[in-house]
Amino acid sequence: MSISIGTPFKKLAKKVLLCGSGELGKEVVIELQRYGVEVIAVDSYADAPAMQVADRCHIISMLDGQELKRVIELERPDLVVPEVEAIATDTLAEMEAAGFVTVIPTARATQLTMNREGIRRLAAEELGLKTSPFLFATTGEEFRQAVKTIGMPCVVKPIMSSSGKGQSTIRSSNQIDEAWTYAQEGGR
Repeated sequence: MSISIGTPFKKLAKKVLLCGSGELGKEVVIELQRYGVEVIAVDSYADAPAMQVADRCHIISMLDGQELKRVIELERPDLVVPEVEAIATDTLAEMEAAGFVTVIPTARATQLTMNREGIRRLAAEELGLKTSPFLFATTGEEFRQAVKTIGMPCVVKPIMSSSGKGQSTIRSSNQIDEAWTYAQEGGR
């Protein structure tokens, strides 16, 4: 693989669109700029850390696929780098499949990082890796049965979440309903 880097703000500039603009993203922006890469930071709130050093920024709901697509079409980046899990991953996958954008590492990898069921099934079933016991529940009753089957302590995580939202550990039966509610409220 050969690397070709242009000059920022010129026709041949290499552009990276960073989806998520937190502290880690800020470090990514700084390093990319050292290589002469033009960086566009995107996040759902103004003045996010990476926006403070990026060449340009956009504030959108990153879970809104149409908004994300609009920004990608406007900026036409060479690469899209997801820095957070809470983005419209289906939109990234569609645009990548159509050959419109390259997502690093891939849109599928980004989808899997946000979807606990997908990553668990990939690890345990497709790759045959050893995992801790796990079950998925869509109702409170299924959840109570899953906790009973797995036993306590039982770590609870929403199917889709980021930044640890909705996660808890059940250590006694009187925490089961509270953990279910918390997971439902913290999931995406």
